[in-house]
Amino acid sequence: MANFDNLVQGEQARLFPVVAETSKENRIASLFLALLPLLPELSKTLFQTIGIRSGTRTKIECFTEIVFDTDSEKTNRPDGLITVASGKKQWSALVEFKIGKAELEKKQVERYLQLARDNAIDAVITISNQFVARADHPPVIVNKQLLKKVDLFHWSWMSVFTAARLLQLAAVESDKEQKYLLDEFIRFLGHKSTGISGFDQMNKGWRDVVGAAKTGGLLVRSSPEVEATVAGWLEEQRDLCLLLSRVVGKAVNQKIEAKYVQDANLRLKDETARFCDSKSLSGIFQVPDAAASIYVGADLERRTIDVSMTLKAPTDRVSTKARVNWLLRMLRSDDERLILRAHWPSRVGYTQESIQKLRENPELIQTQNTKLAPHSFDIILVEPLASRFSGPRTFIEDLERIVPDFYTLVGQHLKAWQAKAPKPVAQAQDLSASEEPENILKLKNPI
Repeated sequence: MANFDNLVQGEQARLFPVVAETSKENRIASLFLALLPLLPELSKTLFQTIGIRSGTRTKIECFTEIVFDTDSEKTNRPDGLITVASGKKQWSALVEFKIGKAELEKKQVERYLQLARDNAIDAVITISNQFVARADHPPVIVNKQLLKKVDLFHWSWMSVFTAARLLQLAAVESDKEQKYLLDEFIRFLGHKSTGISGFDQMNKGWRDVVGAAKTGGLLVRSSPEVEATVAGWLEEQRDLCLLLSRVVGKAVNQKIEAKYVQDANLRLKDETARFCDSKSLSGIFQVPDAAASIYVGADLERRTIDVSMTLKAPTDRVSTKARVNWLLRMLRSDDERLILRAHWPSRVGYTQESIQKLRENPELIQTQNTKLAPHSFDIILVEPLASRFSGPRTFIEDLERIVPDFYTLVGQHLKAWQAKAPKPVAQAQDLSASEEPENILKLKNPI
């Protein structure tokens, strides 16, 4: 076991822990920690999110039921301890688990940060059903003084599940026993009795906020319900990332402005301001090798969800009809929710028409100036949700159905236009020996 002078209790994490039937958190904590040393690719993937490298020579040890003698009352009992040793370097972290609807508490996390600081432990990792945009953006705001010598990281259970699922799809575990353990871990996490879930409903004030937006009411930035709505949407964006990752079998990322990467509070503040002005929520997702980013929007006034991608129109086709047909050939579905929006040169406003109608007549989208051709297209799936939009749970259910629908119907089929490589120009004729180039100066006194 790693050397911690003040550690008075700590048992090696077991795959089959002997704990009380009612102690679900201790059971899953022991199982998860026991698997980390046994599944090197999974531990490598998870550690990468917190900046820790793990290689073939890395030794990982995990323990449960941690007690330090620096805790005089022995009231602080972190669920686990992880040590990662590479050569002479060692990194360690206390781990706190929550499952089901249990959420992390600020005071408890701060106590563990202080405990880690007192015992020269590098970090505290929390794991729960709460979502965050990045592992270094914890769901609880703690005293910054405690973070001067100890890092705080967070993994959602769904991010752990998605990481394992992507490894399973990529078949990276060549070892038969490792593959079996990974498959069983995914099966375990995927069962509803485990207490692990995705983001499944918006905040309690969601219905009131939607009602105010629909009737033209004013949304106030400082309102707790408004801020909770935006915070919930940011969590749902992370869940959508994980959902899309499982749909496509590759890691999907959110597109976030650089200034927000290290400042989650600024992002929440600015997103809240935008929400109050536009009465809509939005997010952008990047699927590896897709033709374009995927935009997802929720309009509270119209109670609609729209998902879209934008492509440049092919410049090697002159007419509007030819450019529209180029796009229609890539789309295999005439789903009634699909709309094509065309953007035009100069200050001409956009035009749009359903994919169904454009199949019959591609020129329906033409602007009044028939000499113009569109320079880009938005392919949009729009679905009105009516009363289901106001339901905190039904809104998420429909959103997480519609976004994968769009990728299946549209995203997987689109290819960005690319100009053809130029053909070689005719080679210049060789100058005959008798001809003297006009562009060469004659020297008066040649040597």
